[in-house]
Amino acid sequence: MGTLTPASASHRQSPHAKTLGPQRFLAISIIATLALMGGGCGAGDADHNVGGASTSSAVQPGSALVTDGQREQEALAREILATDVLREEVERVKALYAADPRGVTPAGAATTSRAANAISTGAALYAVSEDPDRPVLVWGVTAPHEFSGLNMPRSGYGIENPDNVYRKATVAGNASYEIRGKITEPGPAELHFELRDAIPGTTGLSPEAGTQLGNLSSDAIKVGYDGSFVITVDSSPADGRPNHLQIPKDGTTFVLVRDLLNDWSRENPVGLEIERISGPPISAPKSVEQLAARSTEILSKIAPFWVSYFDKFLYSAPSNTLIPVRERPGARGFSTNGWFDLADDEALVVTLDPVGAKSLGIQISDPWGVAYEYRDRTSSLNTTQSKPNPDGTYTFVVSKNDPGVFNWLDPEDKGSGMFAVRWQALPGASAIDRAVRDVRLIKSEALRDALPPNTTFVTADERKSQQSERAASYDRRMNE
Repeated sequence: MGTLTPASASHRQSPHAKTLGPQRFLAISIIATLALMGGGCGAGDADHNVGGASTSSAVQPGSALVTDGQREQEALAREILATDVLREEVERVKALYAADPRGVTPAGAATTSRAANAISTGAALYAVSEDPDRPVLVWGVTAPHEFSGLNMPRSGYGIENPDNVYRKATVAGNASYEIRGKITEPGPAELHFELRDAIPGTTGLSPEAGTQLGNLSSDAIKVGYDGSFVITVDSSPADGRPNHLQIPKDGTTFVLVRDLLNDWSRENPVGLEIERISGPPISAPKSVEQLAARSTEILSKIAPFWVSYFDKFLYSAPSNTLIPVRERPGARGFSTNGWFDLADDEALVVTLDPVGAKSLGIQISDPWGVAYEYRDRTSSLNTTQSKPNPDGTYTFVVSKNDPGVFNWLDPEDKGSGMFAVRWQALPGASAIDRAVRDVRLIKSEALRDALPPNTTFVTADERKSQQSERAASYDRRMNE
């Protein structure tokens, strides 16, 4: 698919450019700003308010996510979120959730408001990213944070992956663009550019929530020795151009970028900017009123979409099980999902095999698909954050109350929700039939006997240290 060139090369490939292969990418790497897909926070937050100090982060100057474009887009989103037209749609989404079978469950009822507000913030950030004349890679589908002294609420939904930094933009087929990147080492375990026909959840119901039109991953990207690269985006074939993404000639295309951070304590998102290089005369920017109307339209589509999606693809299966592992399009690895429904004295024990993946991650969300708090609570874990079994597999425990297991998935004192497992950056021949080793529902009193003999347990103080270290590691993606 292409060759990365230094940003200073004025569109000419550096004679020192090199292919960023799967292993080399970890060493050379790349810097940073959707999935299936939004942020986590405490269940009791007020509508559209960022959580307290324990669940939000201050973004500092110098981060790859701190850009003028991001600052402007978040300011616009905050204005949109305050409009009457969007607030009225949020109330309709709450009613939609309340009428669903999940709405009468304790966990569903407790998280309805939070989930409705999170997906509405996601809709607003989608709307402001839809300007192909003035494109910006907008960071969203994330936890609450403080940006330039202003709070931004969670924007997560769709069981977003806490290991990902999600950014998106919109491009037009009658124009051409360049995406310029700069790596700060160590970069992400994988950088992935994806072209889609539309915003996920605004088209027909499908396992990937839309249609993929093209992709470019780090194993095909070429990077200059200084860590910089350029990706061209237009409707023409590559014709020898490195790092090229071909888009349809007609209409607009949704661009989604994922930085996969496997080691939160070290890896950095990629510094990215997008520029329109040529095209017809640009149109006037949309007003806040127009953007609010568009945000409302998006929200009116994606909220019922995800209710239908989860009802069809997850809740149709028995609780406390995993659906068959599937291979994702665009060489994005394997994935599986399920939902849990646990009594106070029950635990779900899941044993997974990495099968050679650079990144294996498991996470849990509320019944609507908004991630349970993941900044300073362990609602998600990957292989860097977990303790392995002697045979190289990983065993995780989901339970309402802390069982003292290091690899505990914390559901914020809720007894139900959904979970997702993702194997990413896989080698060519991975054994999909070995990916899930065991899933068992057991009584809490029998948990220790059901776990592998070398399972790591923690004290209350050790749990607090684990949570504190996790929060500091998460904040790095925004402050480095």
